Amino acid sequence: MPADRLLEKWQIYNRQLQCIGTRRREETLASGEYHLVVNAFIFNATGQVLLQQRSPDKLYFPSYWDSSVGGSVQAGENIETAIHREMLEEIGWRVPVKAADNYLIAPHSHWISAWFAFQTTRTADQFTIQHSELQRVAFFTRAEAHAHLKQIGFDPYTLALDRAWAHLQHK
Repeated sequence: MPADRLLEKWQIYNRQLQCIGTRRREETLASGEYHLVVNAFIFNATGQVLLQQRSPDKLYFPSYWDSSVGGSVQAGENIETAIHREMLEEIGWRVPVKAADNYLIAPHSHWISAWFAFQTTRTADQFTIQHSELQRVAFFTRAEAHAHLKQIGFDPYTLALDRAWAHLQHK
């Protein structure tokens, strides 16, 4: 059974990020309609990045390695509340989220990605993972993470990873 919640509601936006309506996840978007997606890379003190391995029950890219945390923005949320919720749900990490943690907004064919960067002192085994969404988490060097992330082709994950690291270095 897929781990994805097809009945969850999304706010729909135009390319200028103006809300133009609401749809269920299972509904097809028309041309010029976008839903918001949030992703985060979480780095430890040595510069390694936390990646998650998606559940084998996910509808898209089952068992693939992915960003530290990610998911769709639900109706009524903004990108900061959505990434906060996703971190709490997927890895059990409650951390304050500020607008300055967002380093990239990138439009695609029918979604707009908002990317965030964070640092932690936690080890991988100190995160509480949501097994319906992911199998495990692990820290990798950026080179190792690049190798793991090349398998997902719908978003420039390796570029986003490098930008996340640069963002943290300039904070």
